[in-house]
This record gives sequence, structure tokens and C-alpha cells, in this order.
Amino acid sequence: MQKLKSQDLRFKFYRRLDEVYHEFLDELAQSDLGDGEMGRMAQVVMLSRQEGLKQLVSLEEMDAYLQKYPPEDQ
Repeated sequence: MQKLKSQDLRFKFYRRLDEVYHEFLDELAQSDLGDGEMGRMAQVVMLSRQEGLKQLVSLEEMDAYLQKYPPEDQ
């Protein structure tokens, strides 16, 4: 039971954090930064996203995560 509760919390945090990254990248795309600066910033943000999120949901858990939080484009 404890493991399931821990997993639920991690999945929820993963979802929220992923939404924050998407919102920030949308803001970045709408900013008046130059292409070079925007590209550098986007690269740093994407690396941060990749490293941060992979710690919350392992590859083995991804199917369970996607069942609980299916992609919005489906």
C-alpha cells in the first residue's frame, strides 16, 4: 500500500512538473529573445526536464503512468 501511495505521488508530481516545463517553453517561444539565446535556453530547459523527470518515473513504470495520465493528443 505504501509503495502504491508513493507511486501515485511521484506520478502526480511528474505530471505537474511536465506541465510547468511545457508552459515555460510556450512562454519562451513567445518571447522576444533572439534565435540564438532562445535556442540555448530551450536546450538547457529540455536537459533539465529530461534529467528531472527520469528520476520520478522509471522506464519500467512508464506504462502505468501512461495508463493513469494518457497523452492529451489521443
